Amino acid sequence: MLLESTRAWFEAGIAHRADNPAALARAIGVPVDVFTETLQNMNRYAETGTDPEFSRGQSAYDRYYGDPTVTPNPNLAPLSKAPYYAVKMILSDLGTCGGVVADESARVLREDGSVIEGLYAIGNTAANAFGTTYPGAGATIGQGLVFGYIAARHAAAALPRE
Repeated sequence: MLLESTRAWFEAGIAHRADNPAALARAIGVPVDVFTETLQNMNRYAETGTDPEFSRGQSAYDRYYGDPTVTPNPNLAPLSKAPYYAVKMILSDLGTCGGVVADESARVLREDGSVIEGLYAIGNTAANAFGTTYPGAGATIGQGLVFGYIAARHAAAALPRE
């Protein structure tokens, strides 16, 4: 049974439902052969517990948010039972595990570690203060606020005094 709000997603073409992978591929406008191959790969990854393409379930963070009833990897369940669903996704940036490297004053650094004077990076434009992990929703808000404050103070201190 669909919720009334969910029904609107299907009516608007945001969500799709099909009884088999080929029908779902046609409904979302992707090549059936490529979709089928992707689905077969995903099912193989679920069986082995290893995702060589995207490393899903390889970190403790990923596994924590996975389904503990799914083995051997709680982030990789087989996609082999109808019905099949697809939902349109719009790209956005919530957090980052990349970005330009900045120092303790939020100044952007070159690859050799030297400072690019006058260029600052904070929030999702800068490398995450947590390194290659993302501890949870909102984590970059704190570092954005703190490093925004630090960058503003540093830039203001560099202005000529009258």
